[in-house]
Amino acid sequence: MQLLQTFKKSRALLSLVAFTTLLSGCSLFGDDDEEIKVAPLQPINSTLTAEVKWDRSVGDGVDEFFSRLNPVVDYGNVYAADRQGVVMAFNKESGETVWSVELHDLIEINEADDEGWFSGIFSSPFPARISGGLVAAYDKLFLGTENGDLVALDAHTGELVWHVEVGNEVNADPAVGEGRVIVHTGGGQVISYNAENGEQQWQYEYQTPTLTLRGSSAPTIASGGVILGDSNGTASILIANNGQQAWTQNVGTPSGATELEALADIDANPVVVGGVIYMIAYNGELVALELRSGEVRWKRDYSAFENLLVRGGRIYLTDHQSHVYGLDQDGGIELWSNNAMFGRKLTGVAWHDGFIVVGDFEGYLHWLNPTNGQIEGRYEVGGDGIYAQPVVDGTTLYTQTRDGELVAIEINSGS
Repeated sequence: MQLLQTFKKSRALLSLVAFTTLLSGCSLFGDDDEEIKVAPLQPINSTLTAEVKWDRSVGDGVDEFFSRLNPVVDYGNVYAADRQGVVMAFNKESGETVWSVELHDLIEINEADDEGWFSGIFSSPFPARISGGLVAAYDKLFLGTENGDLVALDAHTGELVWHVEVGNEVNADPAVGEGRVIVHTGGGQVISYNAENGEQQWQYEYQTPTLTLRGSSAPTIASGGVILGDSNGTASILIANNGQQAWTQNVGTPSGATELEALADIDANPVVVGGVIYMIAYNGELVALELRSGEVRWKRDYSAFENLLVRGGRIYLTDHQSHVYGLDQDGGIELWSNNAMFGRKLTGVAWHDGFIVVGDFEGYLHWLNPTNGQIEGRYEVGGDGIYAQPVVDGTTLYTQTRDGELVAIEINSGS
């Protein structure tokens, strides 16, 4: 699984081994007592039951590759894709297929030069490597690829509306709003395109460190600005009309004796609530920033690369060790923590019918009480694991597994 990226190919193997070692439990900086272990699932007193509404297969999924490819719900449909190039739309209530397309039939797929040591040998045709998105807006479905493609499809038919090559991999959701589509590439470019025709409007670029986490933070469009978290641990706002930087603020400060210890990427998406931006960095901090000025309201020591959930005056997060926290939104004071799923590679937190929910690497969904963090329910989806934050529409949760299963689930209170 790709977990780290480096822009010097001579260090690619070091990057992969180092971070895989860090996450899998092989101690780099301490003794064996500090090794990360996977928490076995303990019996729970369930207060809810989960029921599968429908499930469908979406191509071959994402396999063991790093991916944040997520389903999205809009226009009465659920849209999902696999890494190879299959994109599908399903009726959100019945699961009936509305349309299905293969990206290879719509655009020319150029072989990328960073697939790995056996690039292209076992893939025919070369995979589209869909990784950024999906995002639905303006009657379109937007997605990005590791090959450097940004694609807009008709949300109702699946037909190609436009396609551009951005010049670097897109592994985060495009930001769509105010008539724009803005991508944040793995190479440190932020590029704005016209949402209707794909015409480039402006480009902003920053210097990336040699060693970074695999992935990028999705930009967020708000109040005429583009909120960005970068691989240096810096938060900034770009003016949406021209891409000029309005302000910048450190969220994760690189520190440590090695490049691995100094990782400070912001990979979680910014969250904007009431004029305040909430952001978190790996090996950094959770901060609340003033939207207009970048002034720090408060900061707390947490490290994460999964997306935050801010709701009802609270912040919910999954940290890099798969601990789940509930914090007060106004001051970041910790209200509760749950360490029972330590090391299970939990997804970001979603809100589902009065509970918070996360998925794990074995394919389990876990529903937690948002007041105290107690696990209230569990359901095994399987499918080689859940890798992306679940998506919720109304009372229905949609989750996608590594082997390509798209599952719609509802819950009922009562053990």
